[in-house]
Amino acid sequence: MSTYGTQAKKEDLADILIELPWQVAAGFGLVGFIFFRWIIPSTLPPILKGVGTGFQGIAWLPLMAFGFLSLISFARAMLKSGTPVAKSGPFSAPQRPRAAPTMIKPLNKSDHQWGNGYIARAKAAEDHVPLSRQWTLEALRELEWKRFELLCARYYEIMGFKSETIRCGADGGIDIKLFHTDPSKPIAIVQCKAWNSSQVGVAPVRELLGVMTSEKVARGIFLTTSTFTKDATAFAGANPIKLLDGSGFLQKIQDLPESAKLDLLNFAFAGDYSTPTCASCGVKMVRRESKRGPLWGCVNYPRCKCHFAIK
Repeated sequence: MSTYGTQAKKEDLADILIELPWQVAAGFGLVGFIFFRWIIPSTLPPILKGVGTGFQGIAWLPLMAFGFLSLISFARAMLKSGTPVAKSGPFSAPQRPRAAPTMIKPLNKSDHQWGNGYIARAKAAEDHVPLSRQWTLEALRELEWKRFELLCARYYEIMGFKSETIRCGADGGIDIKLFHTDPSKPIAIVQCKAWNSSQVGVAPVRELLGVMTSEKVARGIFLTTSTFTKDATAFAGANPIKLLDGSGFLQKIQDLPESAKLDLLNFAFAGDYSTPTCASCGVKMVRRESKRGPLWGCVNYPRCKCHFAIK
């Protein structure tokens, strides 16, 4: 699973209100109007009656300012959800959203064996993969983290194992469990990292060993689209952990029969295979702009704040 970036530094009030639902900014405007129009004048002594009248005269300013932010917030939300913006503004009933342009149904956190259900839905769209698509290291690195994880699970299913992917949320250091004869006792734990810009160091591999010990599983497998450091390789060699970097995993795929290679190719590149999946909610993320630059953010923001930078 990819590592998400740290939370953004504190943004100014306008930026925060634009990101929040439009009703928040509208509420600020209404409170500001009431404060300037009635509350401040009523608390001033008679000698400052003129000052109170002045505040009443500018009571419309916060109403207009926050109302403008409310309109921007409403428009941004509608554009990102694919819903046309109503001409009459945020106080009109929103139109029905258009269907998302993806072949794969959004995931539900409560689905049993979340990843396996996702596999079935992606497989149903496989006939839409271009015939020109081929297995290369560059192609492997185009896959978003969840699709890479599910591709790994699919590979081991082809190899004769039963796989169980961990549904969205904290995975506890486990992405896939592999079973052979006993469906209740995994024979291996698999960890996947779709890291294309950095090597996998010894720390994640050491964490995998800790999970293996905790789960009483004798074998671990670590797959990545990147490469491993020398320390990670040495540590895995001294323990029952198999490492497969991008080139190694690609070779495993290339060694399969043609029909199996095509099966994996169709599965990997069906539908939307490049837009990242939110690790907490299990839905596709959306591109957002911030002061730090573009980033992927969850569609359920601000309830879910999962995000990471677009490099």
